Amino acid sequence: MSTRENLFRPVHKGLRSMIFLLGQRMGTADFTDVAATNELAKQLRSALTQSTSNCVLCLLQAHSIHEDKDFFTAVRQFDEEPVKLMAAEHAVIVRRIFQVAKLCDELTAITDPARRIEAGDHLLLEANDLFAFYLAHLNNEEALLVPLMWENFSDEQLRALRAQFYNTIPLAAFEEWMRWTLPALNVHELVVLLSGMKTDPPPNRFADAMRLGKMTVPRDRWAEVERTVAA
Repeated sequence: MSTRENLFRPVHKGLRSMIFLLGQRMGTADFTDVAATNELAKQLRSALTQSTSNCVLCLLQAHSIHEDKDFFTAVRQFDEEPVKLMAAEHAVIVRRIFQVAKLCDELTAITDPARRIEAGDHLLLEANDLFAFYLAHLNNEEALLVPLMWENFSDEQLRALRAQFYNTIPLAAFEEWMRWTLPALNVHELVVLLSGMKTDPPPNRFADAMRLGKMTVPRDRWAEVERTVAA
């Protein structure tokens, strides 16, 4: 595994974990249970226009917005074609996100059990299409953009780009991302990410990341990371 700074892999691993867990929850949902599945729909799409919200669709959308703003602009000067391709995929993702959100709203307005099952099946199919496209998109970004970044940026420059992202989002949003990201990383990825964050300029999020890592990463894995990063 490369020890170079990878701006996509850590958060992408967190997003994959989120999608896999949500897919399991949706697959086992009983849509005749109004309270439980309305709560699931709310967690999917609540306050979709607010990038600081912890609803799942909000986080997927916010990730695309932040990449467009913080990463794609930096890479475009070296090779515009892969950036244009990824931006086009982002546009598809946003459309699919709002289609799933619309189906969530339709589901919560239905009270008849048979119709709720039908609406739930439709929602599940649309969500799975979104997730399949999103997962392929994450792979595409890593395959196309990470080598381009490694060719044209030093690790110090990559860390500066990452800090620009983490330091400009509210602490609550940073914490939400880290609760998904940190537990999804192996020991080596955690060491690279946190060691880089340790040297970030103010407002430095290193202490917050270490606090969240201790809360969310399994104890044996975290103990090894903590020994290495704190040294």
